[in-house]
Amino acid sequence: MKTLKTIVTLLAICISVQVNAFTKKVKGNGNVVTIERTTTDYQKIAVGGFFNVTLVAGNEGNLTIEIEENLKDYLITEVKDGKLKINWKKGINVQTRKGVKITVPFEDIEGVALAGSGEIKNTSTINTSNLELKIAGSGDLKLDVNTEQITSKIAGSGNMKIYGSTNDLECKIAGSGDFEGYDLIVNNAMAQIAGSGTIKATVNGTLSAKISGSGDFYYKGNPKTENIKVSGSGSVTKR
Repeated sequence: MKTLKTIVTLLAICISVQVNAFTKKVKGNGNVVTIERTTTDYQKIAVGGFFNVTLVAGNEGNLTIEIEENLKDYLITEVKDGKLKINWKKGINVQTRKGVKITVPFEDIEGVALAGSGEIKNTSTINTSNLELKIAGSGDLKLDVNTEQITSKIAGSGNMKIYGSTNDLECKIAGSGDFEGYDLIVNNAMAQIAGSGTIKATVNGTLSAKISGSGDFYYKGNPKTENIKVSGSGSVTKR
């Protein structure tokens, strides 16, 4: 037994050494520069990490980035299968002193995803038929939209604040995240919460919800409620 414990300890030390050996740490030097990058067109945007991203109407592929000078070579901005990916290079542990601001122009966006603790917002309304929104982590998504359908998923403690209008809203939360949508006019809403998350929306057509845990769905408007299922201490409440 003692031999087994020794072997396990040695293996743990080896793994730790290997992980540290392949992780390069880079700290920002505080000297912020503005750079331009070009990509091909994209229909979706996926951001991973602590970035402040602003979506603006314009020609797709012309990105403007404010970043510390010694970090720019570690930033990835690439398009694969129609998706713009913004992230740090793998194996690099980046610590910024001034943060990173990225302006992303768009013409037609079908999906926005955020992984980590960053923020994505827009200054121009997103007009599209179907919009897919995702947060994994503790990030913030603040968007003004005009769509036929929104599918949103939050995993973790992230926050979505959505304005505008949509015909159909499907919102799922796993964890303690929040969907703030009182300023989003919805015709039909379907909500699903597993955990302690909160959904708020203004619904005028039909509303269905499935709550498991201590999650809450607060709604305004006068929808026809159907298929309301609550297991646990959660609730579906009219405001």
